Amino acid sequence: MTPRERVKLSINHKESDRIPIDFGGMRSTGISIITYNKLRKKLGINDGLARMYDFIQQLAYPEQEILDLFHIDAIDTSRGFLKSNNEWREWTLNDGSRCLIPKYLNIEIDKDLTVFLKNEDGLILGKKPKSSLYIDQAYWVYGNLPSIPQDLDEEVLTKQMWAIPNPEWNIDIFDDNQYKLFINNIKDLYLNTGYAILLSVGCSLFERGNYLRGMENFLCDLYTDKKGVERLLDTFLEGYLELLKRVLKGVGKYVEILVFGDDLGTNTVPFFSKEKFREILKPRYKKMYDYVHAMSDCKIFLHSCGAISEFIPDLIEIGMDILNPVQTSSYGMEPEKLKKEFGKHITFWGAGCDTIKILPYGSPKEVKEDVKKRINIFAEGGGFVFNQIHNILADVPPENVIAMF
Repeated sequence: MTPRERVKLSINHKESDRIPIDFGGMRSTGISIITYNKLRKKLGINDGLARMYDFIQQLAYPEQEILDLFHIDAIDTSRGFLKSNNEWREWTLNDGSRCLIPKYLNIEIDKDLTVFLKNEDGLILGKKPKSSLYIDQAYWVYGNLPSIPQDLDEEVLTKQMWAIPNPEWNIDIFDDNQYKLFINNIKDLYLNTGYAILLSVGCSLFERGNYLRGMENFLCDLYTDKKGVERLLDTFLEGYLELLKRVLKGVGKYVEILVFGDDLGTNTVPFFSKEKFREILKPRYKKMYDYVHAMSDCKIFLHSCGAISEFIPDLIEIGMDILNPVQTSSYGMEPEKLKKEFGKHITFWGAGCDTIKILPYGSPKEVKEDVKKRINIFAEGGGFVFNQIHNILADVPPENVIAMF
């Protein structure tokens, strides 16, 4: 059975020859480059330098040798881009190890070794102090305004850190020549690998509001400025539907899964009430999900962290097929409960190993026990793709990564 066949069976709630496994198929199922370099060394991989494709979260591409070793079944479309070594440059990490990063990134380092991530116009959108392992947002275009402005400029809406593109989105798919390259690169992955292919489209609503207004402002906006919030989200939605139309027309037949993202929960509660979710977010998600399902066979993958169990029935109703990362340490997200209540309706992509206590601080034996326990809960009847809960961070011992897989 090919990896693609294996994933397709599972997300259609059938058991395959074994549980499908993901390692870096999207930006929340991967590994910190610092831990990845240690893993390479542990496994005796010494050829060249690893590639860090996500500069904000400092995530590595797992190499083919490691994909094979861990029997990985899913990959990110961004692996099909920046194929030439000339499109990468060397970078030094906090621990002194080296890697490669995309040349197109606009980066500056000051005398204190603070790293600044800029847009193409030189505006500082993110920064990483010397002591930090990741990039923090540094600019909120509407953060100092008393309310959401009446007139919204699409160019202004891109002035936020998460608009810095990963390799596949460094291409303008609304330019016909670049669009052809986008299509051909993803088609090549489909035809010349047997992996299930994930394309991250993002299309966040709540998170993007936070990125533009700041979280405190936008949470207040949800309750005090409904018209302003709806005006902002409808502007997002219009752009997202145009993006999805272009994506599905070009590569819908080469991609198994479209990855959406919107973190809706804290560790203990959602960020807002179920009523507010149904009033503001649900109908707009539904328009996007309906369009994808009407125009393709792609599955809807939603990345949403935290305690979101009370939203899951509504998300199922509007067409969510796959949930990630399945943060089982959060309130109401107990594994047995999730599988019993929702296992026939959605695929759990993640949930395979605790990344708060067990993976970074447990022994290899404890890691294996945690993984086996979770497989026993989630695997029966399909609807499960194995991955740890969110990214493997820089403090995880490589021995534990090996033990988990």
